[in-house]
Amino acid sequence: MFVSNRNNTLLANAIMRVAIGRRKLGKMLFVSRDISGIPLNISKSSVYMQRWFTDIAEHDDDTRKIVVTEDGKVTGSLIIVLGRNSLGMKQAYNLPWARVCGPNIPEDICKTKKTEITRQLIRQLPTDVSYFLTLSNEFDYRLFLSEGFQPALEENYTVAPDRSPLLHTSFSKMTRRHIRQAQEHLIVSTTTPQAFIQTYAADLFRRRRKSYAPLTIAHDILKEGVRRGQARIFTANRRDTGEIDAAVACLWDDTNYYYWMTTRRVPADGQTRPHQGAVKLLLWSAIQDAAARGLTFDFDGIPSEFSSKENGVTRLYAGMGGQRSIRYRVKRETRLEQLLGRLRTPAKLLITKTVGTFMTLKMNY
Repeated sequence: MFVSNRNNTLLANAIMRVAIGRRKLGKMLFVSRDISGIPLNISKSSVYMQRWFTDIAEHDDDTRKIVVTEDGKVTGSLIIVLGRNSLGMKQAYNLPWARVCGPNIPEDICKTKKTEITRQLIRQLPTDVSYFLTLSNEFDYRLFLSEGFQPALEENYTVAPDRSPLLHTSFSKMTRRHIRQAQEHLIVSTTTPQAFIQTYAADLFRRRRKSYAPLTIAHDILKEGVRRGQARIFTANRRDTGEIDAAVACLWDDTNYYYWMTTRRVPADGQTRPHQGAVKLLLWSAIQDAAARGLTFDFDGIPSEFSSKENGVTRLYAGMGGQRSIRYRVKRETRLEQLLGRLRTPAKLLITKTVGTFMTLKMNY
C-alpha cells in the first residue's frame, strides 16, 4: 500500500512544472537492426508515437508540428520540441517523455510514398536549428542520414520474451543476491499515477534536481496509459513500515515493454536507507510481466555520455540479462553549434588541467 505524507505532497505539487534539461550525445557504430534487436517492422507504431501519447505530450508550449498535405488532407506529420540552450542557440528534440520519434504516416501508404513524404517533412525543418532526435526505426534513420543528418547512435539493452524463463540463471551473482535479499524485506505492489508522480517529484526535490520535462505531462501520459491498459506501476514497499523504497512505471505497445520512469527513495532525517536491491526487484517483476504478455522488455536507452566501463546503468542492465542493442539517434547542428562543439572539448581539458594544477600546488603549500 502506498505510504505518503503531507510534506511529500506539498513538495511534489510545488515542483510539478519544471524546465527541460538536455543530455549530451554519444556515438556508436551502426548496427542494422531496430531498437529491440528484432527484425524491422515499420508498420508497428511505438507507444511514443501513438496518437493518444502525442496528443498529451503536445501540450508542452514549445512543440512544433510539421505536416505534408495532399489534396487538402494531411498525409504525414513530424512533431518536435524547440528550445534554446544556455547560450541561446536554437535546438530541437523529441517530444517530452517520448524516447523515440519520427514521421507519423498512415500504415496503408506504400513504402515508396512513405519515403517521399518523409523526405518532404525533413526538408521543411528550419535550417537555423540544431536537431538531436532519436528515431523509432532504421527506415527513418537511413532517410534522415541521406538528407544530411549525422549518426549519433545510443546504446540500449533488451530482453526477448522467450529468454525470460531462463533469464534468472544469466543474472550476475550480485544481482541474484540483491533480488533474493530484497524479496525478504520488500513487497512488490502498485500505486496510482498521481501518487507515483508525487513520489518521483519529492525524490527529485531531495536530490536537488529537476525533471528534464514537465511532470504534469508525465502524469497525464501515465494516467491515460493505465486507463488504456498500456501502462503499469510497480512499487517496492518495506514489509515493516510500508514505505516505498523504489517505484517503476512501464509503458508498452504491440511489440515492446518499456522501462519508462523510475525513482528511488531519498531518506530524510531519521529514515532508513532504501534497500539496495529494490530497483532490481522491480525490474525483474517488470521483465516477467513483459514476457507474460509476449513482449520484448526494453530498458529504453542509457545515458550516452559515459563509457560502458564507467556507467553503472550499463552494468545494471547487463547484470539483469539484457542483450545489447541500439537506438537510432541522429543530429544536425548549425555551423555555430559545430564550431562551439569543436572548442568545447579542448576548453574543458584546459580547465580541468588548470584546476588540477592549482589544487596540487595548494595541497603542497
